[in-house]
Amino acid sequence: MAHVPKDLPLSSDLSQKEESTTSPYQKLVEGQGTLEHGNVVGCLTALAAAAGNEQLWKPLNFAVLEACSHKRSEVRRAGISCLLSIIETVGEEYMVLLPECLPVLSELLEDSDEDIAGMAKECVRQGEELLGESLEDSLR
Repeated sequence: MAHVPKDLPLSSDLSQKEESTTSPYQKLVEGQGTLEHGNVVGCLTALAAAAGNEQLWKPLNFAVLEACSHKRSEVRRAGISCLLSIIETVGEEYMVLLPECLPVLSELLEDSDEDIAGMAKECVRQGEELLGESLEDSLR
């Protein structure tokens, strides 16, 4: 298992409570509390934006959806956060992969973690906005 270096720069404006509740996983993957070093979600979003085509997005989308289906909630949270970030950044072009995402989003909408369910709902909302149609029937 990978470990976050103890000397990873942290934002000095975090309160002790926030700092103590931010796991090493959140620091590395989601960039919470890091100053200038970015994070995995940002990196994967930039990769998707730079790739610019469906054939290159497919393996990335597959890996992100696998993370969304993981048994650990922090991995699911990172996965759905990444999917949302990619959808927001790439936009309408990424909608060619939406059919592959719908079964996973349907599951995440019912996740026991409210943050995960909320991000899944936002992914659906973004998809509906970009497509100009409701996805409700597709999510059943």
